[in-house]
Amino acid sequence: MRKGIAASTLIVSAVFAAAACSNAAPTSSGAPSAATTPTSAAAAASTTQASTVQSETAAAAAAVAKQYLGLYSAGQFAAAYGLLAPSTQQTVSEPTWVAVHQGCPSQSAGLAYDVKDTTLTGNTAVVTVTLAGAASSLASESEALTYSSGRWGFVPNDLSLYEHGGVKADIAAAKAGGYCAGS
Repeated sequence: MRKGIAASTLIVSAVFAAAACSNAAPTSSGAPSAATTPTSAAAAASTTQASTVQSETAAAAAAVAKQYLGLYSAGQFAAAYGLLAPSTQQTVSEPTWVAVHQGCPSQSAGLAYDVKDTTLTGNTAVVTVTLAGAASSLASESEALTYSSGRWGFVPNDLSLYEHGGVKADIAAAKAGGYCAGS
């Protein structure tokens, strides 16, 4: 039973970290220049997908959730940023978001996820996320996406960790909260 509780805690922590740590608020200091923001073919593909009109179906929302979680888990933070909801992107700059995630590697780094169920209500989709493989039966977490501007966007659960006045302070708060790998 203890092993099940530990595994359940890991998935909830890992999914929460992937969602919560993807919410850095814009800051006036500490953000890297555009030259330090990683770019990749995956980032270009995300941007292209994000700019094309997607259908308002559960399958389309689930596909975006899978892509976001895969990119985030792989440390492709700039690419994952392109899959955030437009409202989150208006709140958080890409350089700040990337810097916080690079400074606070998530507990979900390298983990694979399954998106199980998707429920649509208006322009909101709620997906059930579990760890992939044998651990999938241990616990699940719900994540939200919204349909706006012709596309689905991942909506992080909590922005409060990223309201500390700068990237360094946001990272320190995330570490203190146990959201970073090894913290």
